Amino acid sequence: MGTGAIGTAKVFDNAHNSLLRKESRMETILANIHSFTFVLDLIVSLPTIATTPRLSGIIAHSTVPSPYQPDNGGGSVPISIAIGPAGGCMWSADQRQCQYTTNFQPSAEFLHLPSGQNVTNHFPKGRLMVGCHITTAVQAMGTAIWAVGPYIPGLMVLSITFLCLTIVFSLFSGIAVIIVSALVHHHLEYSVPPFDFDIGIDWVLSFAVVAIQMILAIWVGCIRLKMPRGRPPPPEDDHLEMSQH
Repeated sequence: MGTGAIGTAKVFDNAHNSLLRKESRMETILANIHSFTFVLDLIVSLPTIATTPRLSGIIAHSTVPSPYQPDNGGGSVPISIAIGPAGGCMWSADQRQCQYTTNFQPSAEFLHLPSGQNVTNHFPKGRLMVGCHITTAVQAMGTAIWAVGPYIPGLMVLSITFLCLTIVFSLFSGIAVIIVSALVHHHLEYSVPPFDFDIGIDWVLSFAVVAIQMILAIWVGCIRLKMPRGRPPPPEDDHLEMSQH
């Protein structure tokens, strides 16, 4: 092989190495974005509701007669119930009690509910929230794959597969939070005592994760389609070039 062929081969090698570097940089950027969505999933899935009630699916507020002054003129005590993927919390005046379970049930004793209450009767189950924890687990595996992707060739396809899985599970999680929140709203709206409601931001975070991941998937697909596949063909020998002159 002549010097011309050697020079051409070096050009092809440099182009191929540049392509690999670009793909590695792209995977690094995508890993950072994927990690951000994983953090959002953790906020949804972990019991952050205990310290930040707004990080729930729904928050219900009401008042009950003061247990310390049971006469009719004794005033009232504010109570609240919040439910999210990690369980639920109750507040009575300045006291708080949380249950980290998918089968959260409010306590009539803690909330000092009146004898005719029906808040705790047939309280909707939160088993749909299990999907939020499954989503977090899949998201964790996907994030780990994205993190090592720039250093191990051939992980792009597996990374995209996990990305598609997390989109499906995240969408299910958002729908689950909405369904459970709607059931709680319907149950407590006509309960004794009646409740007022504030919508939490868990369901917003769930769909934010879906939106970011869908944009990420489209971006990855577009970039991947623009990339040439396989190694460039080797240059022809100098003798073939000379025979054409």
